[in-house]
Amino acid sequence: MEIEHFTNAISTLLEVDRPWVLTKINIQRKNKVVDVFIRFLTGSKFKCSQCDSESPVYDSSFKRVRHLDLFDYHCYLNVKTPRIKCKEHVIRAIGSTKMFGKGSHYSHLLEDKIMRLCTQMSMSAISRELSEPDSNLWRVFKHHTMESIQTMIDLSTTTRVGVDETAVKRGHSYVTIFTDLDSGDVILVEEGRKKEVFSKLYGWLFDKGGHPKNIELFSMDMSKSYKAGRQGYFAHSQEVYDRFHIKKALNEAVDLVRRAEVKHCEALKQTKYLWLKGEQKLKAEEKSKLAGFIAEGTCQTAIAYQMKTAFDQLWKVQAYAVIPFLEEWIKTALQSGLVPLENFVKTVRNNYDGIMLSFKSGITNALAEGINSIVQLAKSRARGFRNMENFKAMIYFLGNEVIYATHEK
Repeated sequence: MEIEHFTNAISTLLEVDRPWVLTKINIQRKNKVVDVFIRFLTGSKFKCSQCDSESPVYDSSFKRVRHLDLFDYHCYLNVKTPRIKCKEHVIRAIGSTKMFGKGSHYSHLLEDKIMRLCTQMSMSAISRELSEPDSNLWRVFKHHTMESIQTMIDLSTTTRVGVDETAVKRGHSYVTIFTDLDSGDVILVEEGRKKEVFSKLYGWLFDKGGHPKNIELFSMDMSKSYKAGRQGYFAHSQEVYDRFHIKKALNEAVDLVRRAEVKHCEALKQTKYLWLKGEQKLKAEEKSKLAGFIAEGTCQTAIAYQMKTAFDQLWKVQAYAVIPFLEEWIKTALQSGLVPLENFVKTVRNNYDGIMLSFKSGITNALAEGINSIVQLAKSRARGFRNMENFKAMIYFLGNEVIYATHEK
């Protein structure tokens, strides 16, 4: 009687209902494993996965899937799964059941748990937590993430697109990330950073209710490949160089000045980040040290730094006044005699229209910084990822509010 009550209790917890019945429970105390056996009632009919018609069972076999742990025991569902004989589609395996999906190693509820853990932990950590191979976990994660992305992305209102790149691993292949500048959602992740990635976006827009002609501008870096891609597929759109990459190029120029000067100026040693940080991020002692360099008046790195802070102010200037202020800045930079600043001026001249639009458009660093945060988090969460597709799926997952449904409807 007690065993019958226990079996009924487990059946209730697992929500086993007709046409399924729980027939047996095996407990392995040594291995801390619970095997639950479930079969269908004789005479049961199941829907064809192709036409939904109720069809009789042709034959069956047991399928074993991992479920949520039961009292700290690994729980496995051993389900007698039927193949049906459909009048129209002959013999077919049934699709997803209430307990597990077709081809899955896990129950729906365990897949739910895996997806929830992915918002908090790396895949390798989840693998250790659940004692499951990470290859199986990646399969579940990628399936539900990409299924959700295919369903949820709607580009019918997308008009402004951010473009960024990131290396998958140091010295390895790259991915290009396209983002809706207005919603902040990641809309496409493509392998590579050549102009052809824009052709992928071109086709993706048609697939997802948008149109290439609706795209008004791209915010991106100044790479030749991206410029060629935009010109080749979206020639009607504006090209805006994002603030993040413009300031990065100027920071590199300032650092080149420092690296040349530090060879004969001991005081500049270990001051790299003093010049690259924003003044508001400096500690009190760093601000004092910076003020000392500036007051001295002869430090070339301090001169380059002052030119950098002056350039930063251009984003605060009214649109009608940007051109004269920029031209005055260029004149001063050339008069400084600092070669890295002269080279940066060449960069500005070669990309003048896109940089000017950056000042006038009001597009901030926020999105670029947000994407960078997503990428760094994706690299952490995807640590040990086995292929590019897993990494791309993690960027989609973190860059969108992914709504997944693992349960059969």
